[in-house]
This record gives sequence, structure tokens and C-alpha cells, in this order.
Amino acid sequence: MFRAQQNAFDDVVAKATDENLTSENWEYIMDVCDKANSDDNGARDAVASMIKRLAHRNANVQLYTLELANALSQNCGQKIHLELSSRSFTDALLRLANDRNTHQQVKAKILECMEDWTAMFSRDPDLGIMGQQYIKLKSQNPNLHPPSKPHKREITDIDRKKEYEELQMALALSIKDKAAAAHAIAVKSGQPPATGAAESSKSKALVQPQSLPSGTTAATVSRVRALFDFQPSEPGELQFRKGDVIAVLESVYKDWWKGSLRGQTGIFPLNYVEKLSDPTAEELQREAQMEAEVFGEIKNVEKLLTLLSTSSSELNVQENEEITTLYHSTLAIRPKLIELIGKYSQKKGRIPLMLD
Repeated sequence: MFRAQQNAFDDVVAKATDENLTSENWEYIMDVCDKANSDDNGARDAVASMIKRLAHRNANVQLYTLELANALSQNCGQKIHLELSSRSFTDALLRLANDRNTHQQVKAKILECMEDWTAMFSRDPDLGIMGQQYIKLKSQNPNLHPPSKPHKREITDIDRKKEYEELQMALALSIKDKAAAAHAIAVKSGQPPATGAAESSKSKALVQPQSLPSGTTAATVSRVRALFDFQPSEPGELQFRKGDVIAVLESVYKDWWKGSLRGQTGIFPLNYVEKLSDPTAEELQREAQMEAEVFGEIKNVEKLLTLLSTSSSELNVQENEEITTLYHSTLAIRPKLIELIGKYSQKKGRIPLMLD
């Protein structure tokens, strides 16, 4: 039996596209970009590793691989563009898109990426294969397009009652989980678990057996991710692009919620988004670490701006080398900085709503 030939990028690409990731990890993605830029054969080997990952049967792996390919196209220049436009990579995309077992979301992502790359590579005749393959994909998959928007049907009293019941159940389950965790810690430490009025009230909250919350109401969902681009056709609708994470504010119509994104607030159709789980303790810790890294580079950014604002005639060789060093150190935090700007824009957008 023959095994696929290993290359130096297999491990880092597998790490950036691991099926157990809960969202794109930009630290891992930028590690691949940096490695591709620093290695003479980096572009070729990185794309060869991604072709292997596209053959994985897990949809998350396939989606993360496409996101990685998109990041490489934006950060690694002509060499990676040539490899992405190669017959081997574009054929791998078409095979996956035309496989009847491929998830519809993966097919839509392939179409979106190939459309973006076709536009990006349009001025270079050496990259024409991407455009040809994109046209071929569209002709083979005419039904790959966003769904129709649902009608805006008013929320009834029954709908609001259901939403309230789901919220109460979610709160009850949260209390139960915290009580179980406290009990486990107490048993492990040899201390008796807490008892008394507080414990009694928790028990009362869980007396009536109910089904698990379906997660289909705004009361039990804090954020969603866009599955498609959405262009508003009426005032008050929220514009977003595929992949955007929207903070959920409230239910407005039966199949429309109000949300906040990059400081803008508006309503959006539910069939354009998917529910996201709340961040875990590990994810929150990783986010805090990322923020610390970005804020730690602020002095370097300020120093770089000061040097760049100096007249070129006053710069000597040593300062030029310093500018190069500072530039590369600040370039590494660019995707993290963009992510933080989006995050705090959302928080800023929610503040006026909280004061209303």
C-alpha cells in the first residue's frame, strides 16, 4: 500500500484545520502563512497539504481548509496565487463541490472562495485556470445560491410564551450544572456540599421535567454566524457577509431577529445564519491572551508611525533596519487587531441599546 508523501507543512496545516476547533484560530493560520513566506517551497507544500485536508470527510476540516487557503491568498503573494490556481488544487475543489456527500455549506464556501479568487487573479493571465474552473463549477451547480428571505410574520403570544419557557429552562439547567460542579469540587476536596435555603430553591426550580431548549429563540442564543452574504432590501435590515458573527439582541418577527454587528443594529433572517455556542473558558482565556499580545505591541506601532512620519532625508541605514524590524513585528498582529476591532465595535453598538 502507498501512503501520501509527507511534507513539512502537514502538521501545521492539520493544526490550523483541526476538526475539534470551535472557530477559525488565526494564530495557527498565521503560523502557516509565515512558514509559507519563509520557505522556498512553502507555497507548493502548503497547497499540497491543503489538498489532503480537502479530502477529509469532516465538513469542519474542509471549511477550515478553505479559510486557510483564503488567508494564504491574502498574505503570501504571487507564489501562493500560482499554486492556488494550479490544476491540482482547482480540480480538488471541483471534486469536493461535485461530491454528493459534501455538505451544502462546504459547497457554498467553495463557490464563494473561487469567486473571490477569480476576481483577485483576473489581471494575471498566468492565473486564468481559476476563472475557468469557477465558470465550470457554476455551470455544474446552478442551485448554489443563498436561500430566499422569509416573510416577516409577527410574533404571537404563543411564540412569546414558548420563548419565555425556553429561557426559564435554560436558566434552570445552568443552575443545575453549577450545583453539580460545586458538588464535585466539594467531594474532591473532602468538604460536604452546600445545603440549606439556597439549595432548596435550586431544587424547586427543577421540579417540573421539561425538554431541552431547542435553541430556536433569541432568549437562548447570544450569537450567530452568517452562512451567506445578506444585502438589505428594506430599511432596518442588517447587512453582513458570510462568516460574520452577529450578537443577538431580541426576536422581532417569527423568523427574523434583531442583532448587532460592527456598530450597526438591524434585523436579519434566521435562514441566513447558524447558532454559535457561547465561548468556553479555554476560548475566553485564549482571547484574553490575544488581546494582551496586541496591546503589548502598541508601543512598537507608535514607534513605527513616528519613524515613518520622519522625513526620508533624515533616515539613516540603522533606522531603516529598525523600521523593517518594527514593520514585521506589527504585521504579525494585523489579523488579531482586525478581530479585536470587530469585537469592540459590536460592544460599542450594544451600549446605546442597553441605555434605552
